Amino acid sequence: MMKRFLSIALSFVMAFGSAAGVQAEGEDNTKFDAFQTELFVEFMESDYLTMHYTVMDYEKYGIKKPELTAGKSDWQSFEDEAKRLENCLDRLHKFDPNTLSERQKAEYDSIEHYLESMIGLNSMPGVSSYFEPGNGLHDNLLTNFTEFIFYGKEDIDDYLTVLESVPQFMEDAVEVTKRQAAAGYFMTDEALDETLKAIREFTAKKNDNELIIIFEESLAAMDDLTEAERAEYSRRNREIVLNSYIPSYEKTADELEKLRGSRNFEGGMCNYKEGGSTYYKWLVQLKTSSRDSIESQLDLCTSILNDLIDEYITLVMTNPNAENAYDSETVSCKTPDEILSYLSTHLEDYPPAADVTYKYSYLDPSVTNDSVVAYYVVPPVDDYRHNVVRINGDNVSDENDLYETLAHEGFPGHLYQNTWYLDQNPNPMSSAISQIGYSEGWAMYSEMVAWDISGLSEGARELHKIYVALSYIEDAAVDLGVNGLGWTVDDLSDWLNSLGLNAASAEELYDFVIEYPGMLLPYGVGMARFMTMRQIAEEELGAKFNLKEFHEAMLRNGSRPFEDVQNDLKDYLGKDNGQLFEGEGPMNMPTPPQAEKPEFSEPIVPFNIGRDIEPYLLWCTAGFGALAVVMLILRGRLNRKDPLA
Repeated sequence: MMKRFLSIALSFVMAFGSAAGVQAEGEDNTKFDAFQTELFVEFMESDYLTMHYTVMDYEKYGIKKPELTAGKSDWQSFEDEAKRLENCLDRLHKFDPNTLSERQKAEYDSIEHYLESMIGLNSMPGVSSYFEPGNGLHDNLLTNFTEFIFYGKEDIDDYLTVLESVPQFMEDAVEVTKRQAAAGYFMTDEALDETLKAIREFTAKKNDNELIIIFEESLAAMDDLTEAERAEYSRRNREIVLNSYIPSYEKTADELEKLRGSRNFEGGMCNYKEGGSTYYKWLVQLKTSSRDSIESQLDLCTSILNDLIDEYITLVMTNPNAENAYDSETVSCKTPDEILSYLSTHLEDYPPAADVTYKYSYLDPSVTNDSVVAYYVVPPVDDYRHNVVRINGDNVSDENDLYETLAHEGFPGHLYQNTWYLDQNPNPMSSAISQIGYSEGWAMYSEMVAWDISGLSEGARELHKIYVALSYIEDAAVDLGVNGLGWTVDDLSDWLNSLGLNAASAEELYDFVIEYPGMLLPYGVGMARFMTMRQIAEEELGAKFNLKEFHEAMLRNGSRPFEDVQNDLKDYLGKDNGQLFEGEGPMNMPTPPQAEKPEFSEPIVPFNIGRDIEPYLLWCTAGFGALAVVMLILRGRLNRKDPLA
């Protein structure tokens, strides 16, 4: 059953097995492994699209095909799902973590963290949102259908049946949205404009619609179809798209327009009186892969921003040519083929990559929007050696943009991390739990460190790293302050000024995080955590620090809550010096001290990071089977070189 899309993962019906017996600590508990396998099967059986994108051969896992619908989105289903998930959590808690191995403890923690977050979010349907710009139901459905893989005729029939269910799915989602709007919870007018624009760009194409073109291309590639079968399937699909699917989007746009102005509160999400603050806290827990408080995560971001600003000051003072080098130097690789090949063969500082293949292609603008730069299609767990990256060429301005994008989506980012972990043969349930703070944090960290092997001069490399980190971490911190703590524009201006950042950008940043609440948390906070852990490891180990070993420690147990990543870091450090971290701050690890800075009449960093440096907004489609990891540029934010339309 579908509850939230993209940033909030699927809710699903789970019936857990019996509790574990007594087991010596450190050994694998076979009952827990069996429990996870059973859970995975039940997860897959709860939603067809989730199953299709997660496994290629569902019968091999003993999975029964779910109902062929796009999902459910009625109000009552939220309450039902919360109750079911509470039951799941109760059954999980029958296992004593002390009976589990270290690997299983990490898996237990990941399931528990996910279920807690989803129970909290599903308990508050009045503050959910189906049609947010860039990551809403309307966008996610298109991505799922345009990336749908046909393994045989059965999949074609299933696809068409699910496609036919979309109008009811959309109608139910609109009814939920109307009820929310009647209580005063709705998008800002600016966000609504973005959503409506995306819908209308898609519906403008009729006979040349991508849902028709891509479907017919897929049919042409299938050898086991007769010409008569191809013609009939093509006819059925065209009829559904033109007479059902597109009209349902058009109707949705009309209904959403009627709700314009329904929002009855100002400022961040926490200002909504009907549970906004509580909902945002659960959202933060899910999106940052951590139970740390909003205040603690803001402190972490602020600390890293202080460090980055200090690095920036030192760099421009010692290397006056750095800014010019940043503007003028480009990587030698020019095409996606060249960049992916280069990055995939320069992984000396990482554990050996899985033996995989990959391909890329460019998106048709009608099935994306002004925001999309690229995305990685997460492969099935039993077919992870074949990988796909999609690129929106209109939103990639130069070779450096493309290099950074493919480092994030490809190597050593999502494609590498995902396939490396699947190559370790984990329990499939581990890959079905969304820990977006970890996965996006790793990809952002990978994007940043990829500049070390870019071939650019030191000044250009370091500025690229500083700028990408400053942009995302600044936006994540602003999100926490505005949506979590209720900052006003003046509060935000004071905070920016205290750091030496451009306080004149406060209103723009404020409007941005209100329009896209929580969107950048996984990327900014996740990146800050990986940066902090590397800093701690380098300081503790000194000359003994080995980057490849550090990366292996970060990757070893897959996507997981940061509290468990902390434990892996402690184990890694203990191998060399026998010391484990204790202390205060995020993840119970010492936070680097924040430098005291006076208020400045001019910003130290002489530009608005969020405006002048191209801010890639990224999101992970945890809903619909964790289909894709997508890189976006938000419409209205300006590229350093070329304004976006």
